[in-house]
Amino acid sequence: MNIYKVSLLALFLFISGIAHAQNLEVEDIKLATAVEKHEAIGIDTTFTADVGTIYCYTIIKDATDSTQINHAWYYDGEEKARIPLTIAPSSRWRTWSSKSILPTWTGDWRVEVEDSKGNVIAEQSFTIHN
Repeated sequence: MNIYKVSLLALFLFISGIAHAQNLEVEDIKLATAVEKHEAIGIDTTFTADVGTIYCYTIIKDATDSTQINHAWYYDGEEKARIPLTIAPSSRWRTWSSKSILPTWTGDWRVEVEDSKGNVIAEQSFTIHN
């Protein structure tokens, strides 16, 4: 294959990737102590060490294709969990993940929402205290 054909093929693949790329938008991100009937319950950004489990509730707006996002949970700068979540085409898609919190894990936390390419599209910080 000559250089001209390779260049045209590369250009076509690049343009095709742009045409199918999707810019996901996070409408809302909340941290909560539960999710009931598809709604976050006990929403806060400060929790006691005996909380047990925290939920990250995320609403994705105007997804045009099926895709995957990740919830990456960080404690004191260290990744503790990475949870893949499937997003379907929808004007408003609700999804959530949860993380068990040990009583000794007091301090600063954050959850990053990543698109399928690993780009951070939203994040929410929270604190666990005694």
